Amino acid sequence: MIKVAALCTTLALTPCVFAQDELPTSVDIDLRMNANDSTELEVYLRSNDLGFSDVVAGLTFTIRWTTTSPAALGTRTNNCPDGIPIAPVTQETNPDLNGTPTGFNYRTYNGFGTSLLSEWGCLMPQDEWYLVMSVPVVNNDGCTLFEIVNDPWTAVNNRDYYISLGGYERQGIIEPTGVPMGTCATDCLGQVGGTALPGTPCDDGNAETDNDVYTAECVCQGDPSTIIHVQETMPALLLWPNPTNGILNVNGATVVGVSDVLGRRAQLPTVRAKSPGISTMDLSGLPTGVYLVELEQDGARRVERVVKR
Repeated sequence: MIKVAALCTTLALTPCVFAQDELPTSVDIDLRMNANDSTELEVYLRSNDLGFSDVVAGLTFTIRWTTTSPAALGTRTNNCPDGIPIAPVTQETNPDLNGTPTGFNYRTYNGFGTSLLSEWGCLMPQDEWYLVMSVPVVNNDGCTLFEIVNDPWTAVNNRDYYISLGGYERQGIIEPTGVPMGTCATDCLGQVGGTALPGTPCDDGNAETDNDVYTAECVCQGDPSTIIHVQETMPALLLWPNPTNGILNVNGATVVGVSDVLGRRAQLPTVRAKSPGISTMDLSGLPTGVYLVELEQDGARRVERVVKR
């Protein structure tokens, strides 16, 4: 059974008088995307420990987003327009804070109730999220993060989150998760709306590869370079066949380690003697891709690039 603060028995325009222990301990606020419309934001309140159906005397909250986005907030729809008549304040675009632009747009909303929620069939249930307002997002190119905030600018301008129930302040927490709206997929570098997509050029940091691109798994990978690299501190070594389907011949050196192009070590394959100076190792257990084989001979080391089919 939902507990609800005692209803006022006087006329709606007569102020209600409560004992503080008859009211919810706090009311939290949350901003969400409409589950059925990805272009609409929704504002929810949660009445903690007690439900509430009396007078919401005051409500203030501010939605913030970056000025780099052309997005704007459209015409809001109130869920309980007569009980909590929420109305917007004119948008503030990149306002100054102590002489420095904030880099954000702000739109503040205020609601001042004068009658019982119950008179309009409204109820904020105990410990459950209750929708109070919806607002469409318009002109949103790319990806824009919207948040309800208390920040230095809202504090200075008296626009922090505030709610009064029957004359008592009851603001709780602002749910911290913002709402990304629009085209917000991340690229291979983790950048929202970025251009580092599979198939696009990249640099794997290895001078012995050409035509580096991101794979479908977002690994920056290139083809073995046709340039011959000479390392005078170590005699020429041969690994063959390259590319290989698994078995790789090693000429005159010890295999020290095998890693992928990102530097992640693979389990060292078994190396077996084949003939004097020649050994073999089996890469069959490794996924298809490019690997770096580290070799050692007489104290000198060299890395050979091998393509595993």
